[in-house]
Amino acid sequence: MTRNNRFPLLFVWFEERVGPSLRHTGSRRQLVFWGIKKEFTWTYEIEHMPRGEHVLEGTTIEVSDLFGWMKKSIFISNPKTLLVFPNLTDMIYIPMETRYDQGAAASRIQVMKDTTMATGVRSYQPGDRVSWIHWKSFARTQTLKTKEFEDRQSQDLFILIDRTLTPMFEDVVDLSASIMQAIVRHQASSAFLSLGEDRFFLPNVENETQLHQVLYHLTKVQPDLNKPIEQVISQEPALAQATSLLYITSELTHEWIDGINRNAGNLRLCRCFVVKNKNEKPNKNETALYQYAKSRGVDAHNITKDRFAQAFMEVNRS
Repeated sequence: MTRNNRFPLLFVWFEERVGPSLRHTGSRRQLVFWGIKKEFTWTYEIEHMPRGEHVLEGTTIEVSDLFGWMKKSIFISNPKTLLVFPNLTDMIYIPMETRYDQGAAASRIQVMKDTTMATGVRSYQPGDRVSWIHWKSFARTQTLKTKEFEDRQSQDLFILIDRTLTPMFEDVVDLSASIMQAIVRHQASSAFLSLGEDRFFLPNVENETQLHQVLYHLTKVQPDLNKPIEQVISQEPALAQATSLLYITSELTHEWIDGINRNAGNLRLCRCFVVKNKNEKPNKNETALYQYAKSRGVDAHNITKDRFAQAFMEVNRS
């Protein structure tokens, strides 16, 4: 804040006016004994900023003279939008299904290079990655050679998230965002489907631009699915082509298990992450439900916030 004279001011109130989504986060007001200074900088911090799209509308300034005879206030409009992304966890991504070239693969299987399995060297070609260069061969021959890798058949993944209103919804969003980030950083690809009051679907997420679209959706998404998800998936055409499905929810039901078997006829692999509270223990009904899921080809696993980073490792060990 800057003013053009040094007339003494007893105090100045600053207050940031915010939109409804931030009004519960505490006061953004500060009293400053300004005196005769011409410039003043005011900073404040909002702790535990909630996920979402938030608006800062502007600043209200109230001033008084040294004797308190005069008070004036003004609102300075300065709208800004803040996006608070979901809480991302770095995780080690392990593909749900990986097969090597020892047989036929379905047409939806994508051929990739497994950079952990070098099978030989070949002449360098423009566009080869620097990390693929065989430096020992170059040191001997002064000719650039590139490592040859075994082709890997890696199945594209279909991510489905449940936007039902539950106490664990924020953790469902955080896990979904973390998984999508891990997939893209692993140089893999996936489809992404979010079902609620509206439908958000991206058939292919494999680069940072597409990942940003997903994260932007997950920044603003609300738990607005107002009917059972098994009713929604019965009308979802994208699931009919899914071959490898990862379902993220906090409430798995018999109806969803039966519904996904009816409506995703091409599934070869179906896994479900059920987000739970750390102190929540599985009961007999839940254990029976997971056994039923396994009998119908659904691999269901409980996961808590503190185990997000190891999600794929633990599942592949089980």
